[in-house]
Amino acid sequence: MTYSVIGRCPETHEIGIAIATYSLACGSFAQGAHGGFGVAMTQANVRKGNAHLANKLLALGYSSHGVVQALVQDDPHESLRQIAVMTRDGRVAAHTGSAVAGWAGHKVGTDHVVFGNVLVGEHVLDAMAAGFCADPGRPLVERLIQSLEHGRDAGGQGSGTSHMAERSACVVVTGPQKPQALWDLRVDLHGTAVEELRRVYEAFAHYQRYYEDRDEDPSRCRSQAAWEKDNLTETQLAEFLK
Repeated sequence: MTYSVIGRCPETHEIGIAIATYSLACGSFAQGAHGGFGVAMTQANVRKGNAHLANKLLALGYSSHGVVQALVQDDPHESLRQIAVMTRDGRVAAHTGSAVAGWAGHKVGTDHVVFGNVLVGEHVLDAMAAGFCADPGRPLVERLIQSLEHGRDAGGQGSGTSHMAERSACVVVTGPQKPQALWDLRVDLHGTAVEELRRVYEAFAHYQRYYEDRDEDPSRCRSQAAWEKDNLTETQLAEFLK
């Protein structure tokens, strides 16, 4: 009951992941996007230890296929899990276990992989891929969120007769220069989590440069309240307080 996209921008060399799911707090399961050498995700039945092992193997120079193979061989329950790995140069490998519930699968394309389980059908992944590829000139974070939106609009999670709500969603993007994430946004519990993730992103986008400046040299930054007064409208502030 999850659909995800891992993607890369060949121009900025950013790499990231976006996830939408019926499960709660999926951002806490995205630790495989914080290793600095690629992105790895295990879903369907999350195994948190996979993120640590994948990050370690990627740092050692393992290929995406090598990491997936190691995770599968290390797991007696691999048939119940989905795994996808992308190295920072865009090479992808994925695994969908034979016993993963509902319609489940993965599709690999240039600089992206989409994968999901308990979906209403394969067309959800096709829509996600199309959403990611629709405008390669947009920032990677927006392309990842747009991929989720296209998956949601294609029916998302559920069976042929019912839809399961996306109750949590997240997006993580890292760049080539800093180990910490450029974007790390999440919605832990919401009735329409993909829509809420878009709202959180559009709000945070106004603040990102201010927070980066404060990280680099707080002595040169005004208070947040003073910055907001000069850079945001009253309507924006009211929206961000919802």
